[in-house]
Amino acid sequence: MTEPADVARAYFAGVTAHDPDAIQACFADDAELVTNTGTYHGAEAIGGFYRDTLLQADDVRPVPGPLIVDGNRVAVEIDLLRGGKHIAVGDFFTIEGGKIRRLVIFFGSELA
Repeated sequence: MTEPADVARAYFAGVTAHDPDAIQACFADDAELVTNTGTYHGAEAIGGFYRDTLLQADDVRPVPGPLIVDGNRVAVEIDLLRGGKHIAVGDFFTIEGGKIRRLVIFFGSELA
């Protein structure tokens, strides 16, 4: 069985590599992604979101802090580089069956 922290790390590796297929593979078929731009349902729609996002800014790089794991839930604070700016982000994962079932992303303010 895949540990929730390993699934979160695989997701961040896909984002860092700018690989939307690898990101999509981390999500369950019926997953939900909630972001500041909307809610996306299903791995295919989520993969499309990341394809579009990664095309808009080629410098997207997450630097996750320590993963906080509580059963099948993972929370992490991220320093996200996007568009030449550092942004505080919080990711909240629900992992089921070795896949992301739900991911909620909170975008904060620019970091100094």
